[in-house]
Amino acid sequence: MRPILLDTTLRDGEQSPGVYFTNKEKLHIASCLDRLGIAIIEAGIPSMGEEELKNLRALQGLGLKAEIMTWNRLLESDVIASLQSGVKSVHLSSPTSDILLKAKMRQSREWLKPQMEKIFALASSHGLDISFGAEDSSRTDPLFLQEIFLTAQQLGAKRVRIADTLGILTPAQVARLVSFLKETICIPIDFHGHNDFGLASANALAAWENGAEIISCSVLGLGERAGNTSLEEFAGIVHYLKGGLNDFDFVALKDLCESVARLTASPLPDRKPIFGEKVYTHESGIHVDGILKNPETYEFYNPEQIGRNRKLVVGKHSGRKAIHHLAKTEGYDLSDELIDDFLKEMRHRMSLSRNVDAAKLFKTYLSHHALNKLL
Repeated sequence: MRPILLDTTLRDGEQSPGVYFTNKEKLHIASCLDRLGIAIIEAGIPSMGEEELKNLRALQGLGLKAEIMTWNRLLESDVIASLQSGVKSVHLSSPTSDILLKAKMRQSREWLKPQMEKIFALASSHGLDISFGAEDSSRTDPLFLQEIFLTAQQLGAKRVRIADTLGILTPAQVARLVSFLKETICIPIDFHGHNDFGLASANALAAWENGAEIISCSVLGLGERAGNTSLEEFAGIVHYLKGGLNDFDFVALKDLCESVARLTASPLPDRKPIFGEKVYTHESGIHVDGILKNPETYEFYNPEQIGRNRKLVVGKHSGRKAIHHLAKTEGYDLSDELIDDFLKEMRHRMSLSRNVDAAKLFKTYLSHHALNKLL
Protein backbone atom coordinates (compact mmCIF):
# COMPACT_ATOMS: atom_id res chain seq x y z
CA MET A 1 0.00 0.00 0.00
CA ARG A 2 1.28 3.46 -0.89
CA PRO A 3 2.14 5.37 2.31
CA ILE A 4 0.15 8.47 3.19
CA LEU A 5 2.68 11.24 3.80
CA LEU A 6 2.04 13.70 6.62
CA ASP A 7 4.43 16.66 6.67
CA THR A 8 5.16 18.44 9.93
CA THR A 9 7.77 20.95 8.72
CA LEU A 10 5.52 23.88 9.68
CA ARG A 11 4.89 22.51 13.16
CA ASP A 12 7.55 20.16 14.53
CA GLY A 13 10.09 21.39 11.98
CA GLU A 14 9.65 24.94 13.21
CA GLN A 15 10.25 23.72 16.75
CA SER A 16 13.91 23.21 15.84
CA PRO A 17 15.92 25.62 18.01
CA GLY A 18 16.43 28.90 16.18
CA VAL A 19 14.14 27.99 13.28
CA TYR A 20 11.06 29.97 12.30
CA PHE A 21 9.22 30.81 9.10
CA THR A 22 7.45 34.01 8.18
CA ASN A 23 3.78 33.74 7.19
CA LYS A 24 4.76 34.22 3.54
CA GLU A 25 7.35 31.46 3.78
CA LYS A 26 4.83 29.12 5.39
CA LEU A 27 2.41 29.66 2.52
CA HIS A 28 5.18 28.92 0.03
CA ILE A 29 6.26 25.73 1.81
CA ALA A 30 2.68 24.51 2.15
CA SER A 31 2.00 25.16 -1.55
CA CYS A 32 5.12 23.21 -2.53
CA LEU A 33 4.15 20.31 -0.28
CA ASP A 34 0.67 20.28 -1.79
CA ARG A 35 2.05 20.16 -5.33
CA LEU A 36 4.20 17.20 -4.28
CA GLY A 37 1.06 15.35 -3.28
CA ILE A 38 1.57 15.44 0.49
CA ALA A 39 -1.79 14.33 1.86
CA ILE A 40 -1.70 16.00 5.29
CA ILE A 41 0.08 19.18 6.36
CA GLU A 42 0.49 19.66 10.09
CA ALA A 43 0.47 23.42 9.80
CA GLY A 44 0.91 24.92 13.24
CA ILE A 45 -0.18 25.38 16.86
CA PRO A 46 -3.19 27.74 17.18
CA SER A 47 -2.71 28.25 20.92
CA MET A 48 0.48 30.22 20.14
CA GLY A 49 -1.63 33.27 19.38
CA GLU A 50 -2.98 35.60 16.73
CA GLU A 51 -0.07 35.44 14.27
CA GLU A 52 -0.34 31.65 14.12
CA LEU A 53 -4.10 31.92 13.68
CA LYS A 54 -3.65 34.46 10.89
CA ASN A 55 -1.29 32.12 9.07
CA LEU A 56 -3.60 29.12 9.46
CA ARG A 57 -6.51 31.12 8.02
CA ALA A 58 -4.35 32.19 5.09
CA LEU A 59 -3.29 28.59 4.46
CA GLN A 60 -6.89 27.51 4.18
CA GLY A 61 -7.48 30.33 1.74
CA LEU A 62 -5.00 28.76 -0.70
CA GLY A 63 -7.48 26.03 -1.59
CA LEU A 64 -4.92 23.25 -1.25
CA LYS A 65 -5.82 19.62 -1.83
CA ALA A 66 -3.91 18.59 1.31
CA GLU A 67 -5.67 18.28 4.64
CA ILE A 68 -4.61 21.21 6.84
CA MET A 69 -4.28 20.01 10.43
CA THR A 70 -3.40 21.82 13.65
CA TRP A 71 -1.51 20.42 16.61
CA ASN A 72 -3.12 20.75 20.06
CA ARG A 73 -2.66 19.65 23.61
CA LEU A 74 -5.51 17.69 25.13
CA LEU A 75 -6.97 20.92 26.49
CA GLU A 76 -10.23 22.77 25.96
CA SER A 77 -8.41 26.06 25.33
CA ASP A 78 -6.37 24.51 22.51
CA VAL A 79 -9.47 23.17 20.75
CA ILE A 80 -11.11 26.58 21.03
CA ALA A 81 -8.02 28.18 19.49
CA SER A 82 -8.17 25.69 16.62
CA LEU A 83 -11.82 26.57 16.08
CA GLN A 84 -10.81 30.22 15.82
CA SER A 85 -8.36 29.30 13.05
CA GLY A 86 -11.16 27.83 10.98
CA VAL A 87 -9.55 24.43 10.46
CA LYS A 88 -11.58 21.26 10.14
CA SER A 89 -8.88 18.85 11.29
CA VAL A 90 -7.15 18.75 14.67
CA HIS A 91 -4.46 16.58 16.17
CA LEU A 92 -4.93 16.12 19.91
CA SER A 93 -1.77 15.05 21.74
CA SER A 94 -1.19 13.82 25.26
CA PRO A 95 1.68 12.13 27.07
CA THR A 96 0.94 8.46 27.70
CA SER A 97 4.15 7.18 29.30
CA ASP A 98 4.19 7.00 33.09
CA ILE A 99 7.26 9.24 33.28
CA LEU A 100 5.66 12.05 31.25
CA LEU A 101 2.26 11.70 32.86
CA LYS A 102 3.82 12.00 36.29
CA ALA A 103 6.70 14.43 35.73
CA LYS A 104 5.18 16.69 33.08
CA MET A 105 1.44 16.50 33.65
CA ARG A 106 1.42 15.71 37.39
CA GLN A 107 -1.22 13.13 36.56
CA SER A 108 -1.75 9.37 36.65
CA ARG A 109 -3.01 6.97 34.00
CA GLU A 110 -6.51 7.31 35.45
CA TRP A 111 -6.66 10.97 34.39
CA LEU A 112 -6.26 10.35 30.69
CA LYS A 113 -9.47 8.62 29.58
CA PRO A 114 -11.88 11.12 31.23
CA GLN A 115 -9.84 13.97 29.77
CA MET A 116 -10.01 12.40 26.33
CA GLU A 117 -13.78 11.97 26.63
CA LYS A 118 -14.22 15.63 27.54
CA ILE A 119 -11.97 17.10 24.83
CA PHE A 120 -13.10 14.70 22.11
CA ALA A 121 -16.71 15.62 22.88
CA LEU A 122 -15.91 19.31 22.50
CA ALA A 123 -14.09 18.81 19.20
CA SER A 124 -16.74 16.46 17.83
CA SER A 125 -19.55 18.83 18.76
CA HIS A 126 -18.02 21.38 16.39
CA GLY A 127 -17.63 18.88 13.56
CA LEU A 128 -13.84 18.62 13.74
CA ASP A 129 -11.96 15.62 12.38
CA ILE A 130 -9.77 14.25 15.17
CA SER A 131 -6.36 12.65 15.14
CA PHE A 132 -5.01 11.45 18.48
CA GLY A 133 -1.33 11.21 19.34
CA ALA A 134 0.36 9.41 22.21
CA GLU A 135 3.43 11.44 23.16
CA ASP A 136 6.30 9.18 24.23
CA SER A 137 4.58 6.08 22.86
CA SER A 138 7.95 4.34 22.88
CA ARG A 139 8.14 4.46 26.69
CA THR A 140 4.46 3.70 27.20
CA ASP A 141 3.31 0.30 28.45
CA PRO A 142 2.14 -1.33 25.17
CA LEU A 143 -1.04 -2.66 26.78
CA PHE A 144 -1.90 0.81 28.09
CA LEU A 145 -1.09 2.33 24.69
CA GLN A 146 -3.43 -0.19 23.05
CA GLU A 147 -6.13 0.69 25.59
CA ILE A 148 -5.76 4.42 24.95
CA PHE A 149 -5.81 4.00 21.17
CA LEU A 150 -8.94 1.85 21.44
CA THR A 151 -10.50 4.62 23.52
CA ALA A 152 -9.57 7.18 20.86
CA GLN A 153 -11.07 4.93 18.21
CA GLN A 154 -14.30 4.53 20.17
CA LEU A 155 -14.50 8.29 20.72
CA GLY A 156 -14.36 8.93 16.98
CA ALA A 157 -10.70 9.56 16.15
CA LYS A 158 -9.98 9.07 12.45
CA ARG A 159 -6.38 8.01 13.16
CA VAL A 160 -3.91 7.52 16.01
CA ARG A 161 -0.24 8.45 16.20
CA ILE A 162 2.66 6.48 17.60
CA ALA A 163 5.19 9.10 18.63
CA ASP A 164 8.74 7.90 19.20
CA THR A 165 9.35 11.18 20.97
CA LEU A 166 12.95 10.51 22.01
CA GLY A 167 13.88 8.48 18.95
CA ILE A 168 14.76 5.43 21.05
CA LEU A 169 13.01 2.64 19.16
CA THR A 170 14.80 0.28 16.79
CA PRO A 171 13.22 -0.98 13.55
CA ALA A 172 12.56 -4.39 15.13
CA GLN A 173 10.79 -2.76 18.08
CA VAL A 174 8.74 -0.55 15.77
CA ALA A 175 7.70 -3.59 13.74
CA ARG A 176 6.56 -5.44 16.85
CA LEU A 177 4.68 -2.44 18.28
CA VAL A 178 2.83 -1.60 15.07
CA SER A 179 1.95 -5.25 14.44
CA PHE A 180 0.66 -5.58 18.00
CA LEU A 181 -1.52 -2.48 17.72
CA LYS A 182 -2.87 -3.47 14.30
CA GLU A 183 -4.42 -6.55 15.91
CA THR A 184 -7.10 -4.41 17.56
CA ILE A 185 -6.89 -0.89 16.07
CA CYS A 186 -9.08 -0.50 12.98
CA ILE A 187 -8.37 3.14 12.17
CA PRO A 188 -5.13 4.19 10.42
CA ILE A 189 -1.93 4.40 12.43
CA ASP A 190 0.44 7.36 11.97
CA PHE A 191 4.10 6.84 12.86
CA HIS A 192 5.96 9.96 14.03
CA GLY A 193 9.63 9.18 14.55
CA HIS A 194 12.53 11.24 15.85
CA ASN A 195 16.14 10.81 14.79
CA ASP A 196 18.10 10.97 18.05
CA PHE A 197 19.98 7.76 17.20
CA GLY A 198 19.85 8.13 13.42
CA LEU A 199 17.04 5.57 13.07
CA ALA A 200 14.08 7.74 12.07
CA SER A 201 14.01 6.75 8.39
CA ALA A 202 14.60 3.06 9.14
CA ASN A 203 11.93 3.13 11.84
CA ALA A 204 9.46 4.83 9.49
CA LEU A 205 10.09 2.10 6.91
CA ALA A 206 9.55 -0.60 9.53
CA ALA A 207 6.33 1.08 10.67
CA TRP A 208 4.98 1.32 7.11
CA GLU A 209 5.97 -2.24 6.20
CA ASN A 210 4.12 -3.53 9.27
CA GLY A 211 0.88 -1.66 8.75
CA ALA A 212 1.26 2.02 9.66
CA GLU A 213 -0.61 3.71 6.82
CA ILE A 214 0.60 7.24 7.60
CA ILE A 215 4.19 8.39 8.05
CA SER A 216 4.98 11.77 9.59
CA CYS A 217 7.96 13.48 7.97
CA SER A 218 9.55 16.90 7.67
CA VAL A 219 11.64 18.56 4.98
CA LEU A 220 15.33 17.94 5.75
CA GLY A 221 14.20 16.08 8.86
CA LEU A 222 13.71 19.36 10.71
CA GLY A 223 12.43 18.99 14.26
CA GLU A 224 13.28 18.95 17.93
CA ARG A 225 16.85 17.89 18.86
CA ALA A 226 18.12 15.56 16.09
CA GLY A 227 14.93 16.09 14.09
CA ASN A 228 12.23 13.93 12.57
CA THR A 229 11.94 11.40 9.80
CA SER A 230 13.30 13.11 6.71
CA LEU A 231 10.69 13.53 3.96
CA GLU A 232 13.27 13.23 1.20
CA GLU A 233 14.93 10.16 2.73
CA PHE A 234 11.69 8.29 3.34
CA ALA A 235 10.31 9.23 -0.09
CA GLY A 236 13.56 8.02 -1.66
CA ILE A 237 13.43 4.73 0.24
CA VAL A 238 9.82 4.06 -0.70
CA HIS A 239 10.29 5.02 -4.35
CA TYR A 240 13.68 3.55 -5.20
CA LEU A 241 13.82 0.58 -2.85
CA LYS A 242 10.15 -0.37 -2.58
CA GLY A 243 8.58 1.03 -5.78
CA GLY A 244 5.80 2.76 -3.87
CA LEU A 245 5.92 6.39 -5.08
CA ASN A 246 6.13 6.09 -8.84
CA ASP A 247 4.76 9.54 -9.68
CA PHE A 248 6.68 11.50 -7.04
CA ASP A 249 8.47 14.64 -8.31
CA PHE A 250 11.95 14.42 -6.78
CA VAL A 251 13.20 17.45 -8.70
CA ALA A 252 10.49 19.59 -7.08
CA LEU A 253 11.35 18.05 -3.70
CA LYS A 254 15.03 18.93 -4.22
CA ASP A 255 14.04 22.53 -4.96
CA LEU A 256 11.91 22.62 -1.79
CA CYS A 257 14.75 21.17 0.30
CA GLU A 258 17.16 23.79 -1.03
CA SER A 259 14.61 26.52 -0.35
CA VAL A 260 14.05 25.38 3.24
CA ALA A 261 17.81 25.07 3.71
CA ARG A 262 18.21 28.72 2.69
CA LEU A 263 15.33 29.89 4.86
CA THR A 264 16.76 28.14 7.91
CA ALA A 265 20.37 29.14 7.16
CA SER A 266 21.26 25.45 7.21
CA PRO A 267 23.05 24.50 3.99
CA LEU A 268 22.46 20.97 2.77
CA PRO A 269 25.29 18.74 4.05
CA ASP A 270 27.46 17.48 1.19
CA ARG A 271 26.72 13.89 2.15
CA LYS A 272 23.01 14.30 2.92
CA PRO A 273 21.27 11.17 1.63
CA ILE A 274 19.37 11.67 -1.63
CA PHE A 275 20.23 15.33 -2.26
CA GLY A 276 23.77 15.91 -0.95
CA GLU A 277 26.22 17.21 -3.57
CA LYS A 278 28.84 14.54 -2.85
CA VAL A 279 26.37 11.68 -3.09
CA TYR A 280 26.91 11.87 -6.85
CA THR A 281 30.59 12.90 -6.80
CA HIS A 282 33.16 10.19 -7.53
CA GLU A 283 36.92 10.26 -6.91
CA SER A 284 38.10 6.73 -6.13
CA GLY A 285 39.77 5.10 -9.12
CA ILE A 286 37.90 1.84 -8.60
CA HIS A 287 34.53 3.62 -8.55
CA VAL A 288 35.24 5.96 -11.43
CA ASP A 289 36.39 3.05 -13.57
CA GLY A 290 33.05 1.36 -12.92
CA ILE A 291 31.05 4.54 -13.52
CA LEU A 292 32.77 5.13 -16.87
CA LYS A 293 31.89 1.60 -17.96
CA ASN A 294 28.33 1.62 -16.62
CA PRO A 295 26.93 4.19 -14.14
CA GLU A 296 24.78 1.48 -12.55
CA THR A 297 27.91 -0.05 -11.05
CA TYR A 298 27.99 2.62 -8.31
CA GLU A 299 24.75 4.57 -8.75
CA PHE A 300 21.44 2.92 -7.95
CA TYR A 301 19.57 5.49 -10.05
CA ASN A 302 20.42 8.30 -12.44
CA PRO A 303 21.08 11.49 -10.42
CA GLU A 304 19.31 13.52 -13.09
CA GLN A 305 16.06 11.91 -11.92
CA ILE A 306 16.31 13.94 -8.74
CA GLY A 307 17.79 17.09 -10.26
CA ARG A 308 21.45 16.33 -9.57
CA ASN A 309 24.42 15.81 -11.89
CA ARG A 310 27.19 13.26 -11.70
CA LYS A 311 30.66 14.66 -11.02
CA LEU A 312 34.02 12.95 -11.48
CA VAL A 313 36.79 14.72 -9.58
CA VAL A 314 40.55 14.49 -9.12
CA GLY A 315 41.84 13.40 -5.72
CA LYS A 316 44.32 11.26 -3.81
CA HIS A 317 42.47 8.06 -4.70
CA SER A 318 42.06 8.82 -8.39
CA GLY A 319 43.23 6.11 -10.78
CA ARG A 320 44.86 6.19 -14.19
CA LYS A 321 41.59 5.74 -16.13
CA ALA A 322 39.89 8.55 -14.24
CA ILE A 323 42.75 10.98 -14.93
CA HIS A 324 42.85 9.96 -18.57
CA HIS A 325 39.09 10.57 -18.90
CA LEU A 326 39.17 13.94 -17.11
CA ALA A 327 42.14 15.07 -19.20
CA LYS A 328 40.35 14.07 -22.36
CA THR A 329 37.30 16.16 -21.40
CA GLU A 330 39.73 19.12 -21.30
CA GLY A 331 41.10 18.27 -24.73
CA TYR A 332 44.28 16.45 -23.65
CA ASP A 333 45.33 12.88 -24.40
CA LEU A 334 47.84 12.02 -21.68
CA SER A 335 50.07 8.99 -21.83
CA ASP A 336 50.10 6.51 -18.93
CA GLU A 337 53.59 7.76 -18.06
CA LEU A 338 52.43 11.37 -17.74
CA ILE A 339 49.41 10.31 -15.70
CA ASP A 340 51.61 8.27 -13.34
CA ASP A 341 53.93 11.28 -12.92
CA PHE A 342 50.98 13.48 -12.01
CA LEU A 343 49.51 10.99 -9.53
CA LYS A 344 52.91 10.52 -7.89
CA GLU A 345 53.42 14.29 -7.53
CA MET A 346 49.89 14.91 -6.23
CA ARG A 347 50.05 12.14 -3.63
CA HIS A 348 53.48 13.31 -2.49
CA ARG A 349 52.16 16.83 -1.90
CA MET A 350 49.12 15.49 -0.09
CA SER A 351 51.33 13.46 2.23
CA LEU A 352 52.95 16.73 3.33
CA SER A 353 49.95 19.07 3.50
CA ARG A 354 46.19 18.92 3.72
CA ASN A 355 45.84 22.21 1.83
CA VAL A 356 46.43 20.74 -1.62
CA ASP A 357 43.79 21.76 -4.18
CA ALA A 358 43.76 18.67 -6.41
CA ALA A 359 41.60 20.25 -9.10
CA LYS A 360 43.83 23.30 -9.34
CA LEU A 361 46.97 21.15 -9.38
CA PHE A 362 45.51 19.09 -12.21
CA LYS A 363 44.71 22.21 -14.26
CA THR A 364 48.24 23.46 -13.71
CA TYR A 365 49.68 20.13 -14.81
CA LEU A 366 47.58 20.12 -17.98
CA SER A 367 48.65 23.68 -18.79
CA HIS A 368 52.31 22.75 -18.23
CA HIS A 369 51.91 19.71 -20.44
CA ALA A 370 50.39 21.87 -23.21
CA LEU A 371 53.28 24.35 -22.93
CA ASN A 372 55.85 21.57 -23.18
CA LYS A 373 54.17 20.31 -26.36
CA LEU A 374 54.39 23.81 -27.88
CA LEU A 375 58.10 24.05 -27.00
